[in-house]
Amino acid sequence: MATRTIARSLVLPALALLAAAASVGAQGAPPPPDSITRLRTVQVTETRSVAATGGAAAVIVNTLELKASPAPLLDQALRESPFLQVRRNSRGEMELSVRGSDSRQAAVMIDGVPLTLGWDHRTDPSLIPITGSEEIVITPGLGSLLNGPNSLGGTVSISQRDVAPQPGPARAWGGIGVDQTGAIVTTFGAGRTMAAGTDRVTVRGGVSYRERDGVTLPGGVTDPTSQSGRRTNTDLKEIDGFASLRWNGRAGRTLGLSITGFDAERGVPPEEHLAEPRLWRYPYSSRAVVALSAGSGLFETPWGHGTLKLSTGYNSGRTKIEAYTDRTYATVDDEELGDERTATARAHLTHTLPKSASLAAAFTIADVRYDETLSPDPAVSYRQVLWSGGAEVEAPVGSRTTFAAGIVADNASTPESGGRPKQDALNSIGWRSGITHQASDAWRLNASVSRRSRFPALRELYSGALNRFVPNPELKPETLVGVEGGFAFQAAIGGIPDATIQVTGFRHRLDDAVVRTTLQNPTRFKRVNRDRIESTGIEAIGGLSFGGARAMTLTADATIQRIRIIDQTAGDAARHSENNPEVRGSLGVGMPLAWQLRGSASARYIGTQYCINGDTGSEMRLDGKALGDVSVERGFSFVRGLFQSVRALIAIDNVGDVAVYDQCGLPQPGRTLRLMVNFR
Repeated sequence: MATRTIARSLVLPALALLAAAASVGAQGAPPPPDSITRLRTVQVTETRSVAATGGAAAVIVNTLELKASPAPLLDQALRESPFLQVRRNSRGEMELSVRGSDSRQAAVMIDGVPLTLGWDHRTDPSLIPITGSEEIVITPGLGSLLNGPNSLGGTVSISQRDVAPQPGPARAWGGIGVDQTGAIVTTFGAGRTMAAGTDRVTVRGGVSYRERDGVTLPGGVTDPTSQSGRRTNTDLKEIDGFASLRWNGRAGRTLGLSITGFDAERGVPPEEHLAEPRLWRYPYSSRAVVALSAGSGLFETPWGHGTLKLSTGYNSGRTKIEAYTDRTYATVDDEELGDERTATARAHLTHTLPKSASLAAAFTIADVRYDETLSPDPAVSYRQVLWSGGAEVEAPVGSRTTFAAGIVADNASTPESGGRPKQDALNSIGWRSGITHQASDAWRLNASVSRRSRFPALRELYSGALNRFVPNPELKPETLVGVEGGFAFQAAIGGIPDATIQVTGFRHRLDDAVVRTTLQNPTRFKRVNRDRIESTGIEAIGGLSFGGARAMTLTADATIQRIRIIDQTAGDAARHSENNPEVRGSLGVGMPLAWQLRGSASARYIGTQYCINGDTGSEMRLDGKALGDVSVERGFSFVRGLFQSVRALIAIDNVGDVAVYDQCGLPQPGRTLRLMVNFR
């Protein structure tokens, strides 16, 4: 109740601020930037640009221009991004899927620390704050072998930009957001870059708080215990913060320390299609990530010149799960406690080679420790050690073509297995090659082929998940072979000064895929290596920008793929991929309005998907749906002061109140009115 009262008290000031912003249109204040410029000044959308790395396509997201929240979490940022499938699972966690992959095949890194190396080899992006981060680089394929072990089905890298800003006075940023349910998000941070001779020191820090009683229930969805139009058990309280210190010296030398963390309490919405869904809550879920890095800058050797970067990270998380007897969430029936600590170390070397070629090599090691307590039993300890070492070479072939090739050795072992049988050490060799050709100033072509394996996570091997799973320490690695090729085009077309399109075709084959099987008497699940997953498709992204300083923009992206899961124990019988639509896409338009306002509208389409009903064991079909979002915003600037600009936004998400499902029984939020004000 207090949260809703606070939120209501902020709605009128936010509306007043937006109106005031419009009233000063005569001052000629510039609107917020509509695009970012990276890599050959390729411009695509208001928040995204395209790139290629080692023959693999990539997308760069500017986090400062996201519309989802004044302090967005990673899942909110990725839902605004192309090519990634983001969905909530029955545990209340968000999962990522790229090109038909499982969520454990996509790597997530923050300031060089791999968050997906841990107990479960995946991370929940709905709890990862990106406050203080400036960009997200999304590589759907395997753009590099040097990001550490178990990185094979796409990489999401969150970081600050390497270039130090110019020295100057302290600058601050902040924001507040509210919605019709009384949910509130606030954030504040500050930073300054100081000069010390030719060196620079940058200090930054910030904190965010978010609270909600629940998300809106979409039209046509049955939820017998919903209250005030809010979905059952979708409340959240979270506080997060970050601090960073970075020194930039001569010749590119750097030293950096970053700390980020969060503490959250949240509910898990029940699956409405099941008679006995999970009735869970997380009384606490906390995490702290510390990253320390040092860069040598450019140094000379007898064979040329090179760079060396050393980094170490510590990722610590604690989680408690409470299972309840009924939908009143009053009586706890069971509980699980998890204490996770992952230490990583990484060395990355680059060096020049003859004829303008270059070498990059890296070694990464991770030590994962996890203590699991299933009440009333005592805690048991697990440990997994993973390491990866590889090298890549890039060489020009003529003036417009670059060839890349690399090889990597990966290893995993489980020194502690909670009293269960230990898994034998696993080894794998991976490789990749790619080519990028700049056909002209407007056209770029790229292609790559790669092979790499993913080792099973401790949770897959040993977890009972509150007596729902039978452990299987005999799991083998999954192995992915991927091929991709495509093109990017950027040039003026007719009267349109900026037109960009990137199209990538891909083919993935995953052997020995880990799947969940059902055991009877009693009913339990067990993970086994059984299937082969084949996915073939096309990813496309494009944008047009025209109209001068206050440009009109048109953006679009699409993923069209065919995914087949083949049971190699049943005569290669094929079935649909679960919770993975084969067609996804979005279309957006941004346009200048009167009084220096800017309007935006977007439509997102999520195609037909399938899931297995846990009660009947039969396949269920979810029809494809489209939903639309609209917003109006205004930006204006200050000549002096701690803040340089203000951005105010009113948005309606899911205008049609459409029931779009992440998976069976778990709909996305319904129509939501939001207000947001950002200060920078």
